[in-house]
Amino acid sequence: MTTKTEQTNAPSALMLLSSHCAHCPGVLDSLAKLIKSGDLGELRVVNLEQHPEAMQEYKVRSVPWVRIGKHEITGAQPMEAFKQRIEWAKKEQSADDNTAADFDFLLSDGQANKVIEAIKKDPHKMDAIMDLLADPRTVLSTRIGIGVVLEEFSGTEPLKKLIPKLAELAKHEDSRIRTDAVHYLGMTADKEAIPILEAAKEDSDPEIREIAADSLEAIQEALENG
Repeated sequence: MTTKTEQTNAPSALMLLSSHCAHCPGVLDSLAKLIKSGDLGELRVVNLEQHPEAMQEYKVRSVPWVRIGKHEITGAQPMEAFKQRIEWAKKEQSADDNTAADFDFLLSDGQANKVIEAIKKDPHKMDAIMDLLADPRTVLSTRIGIGVVLEEFSGTEPLKKLIPKLAELAKHEDSRIRTDAVHYLGMTADKEAIPILEAAKEDSDPEIREIAADSLEAIQEALENG
């Protein structure tokens, strides 16, 4: 049974949909389940064919579009992606550090430059990038933005300091996360990443083995030219 406190903390969600949207029914079903479970406290659904002005009001380019707290998500997404945003919305209520959530919004919206600027001012904020990278629920658009950020720091000290964390992620059970970690280890241009990548060449996933070999080559080249 959900307690009164939990009900108070459950965030609200807004969904914009279209009658002709193929993915909208599935997203609506996921949100309805989250309402039933008590993870969401309220759900407002707007049909853009009945209220086309909402598209301009919320600056929406495509549907399904969902906002949970202040965190937006577009397109067909797994249930875990919605739960991730619910978690962030609850953190906002409790005043916990929510840098990862802020970065997720910026990266998924194509504003990697703002994230890069924030990290240059405070390198400790790179930890939020690692949190997003390690979370299987992080959506593809954000993962693409992470790549832009880490490429900006290729061969620099902020990225080299991430080698221990990337080493852990190179052994993650999720092959997508292992793939990313092995790729970014190649950007460190640091010999400390070599044994980690040598181990990754024995990974069960052939794509990861190939990326590990490419990353090793990139490091060797950087060391020779450095």
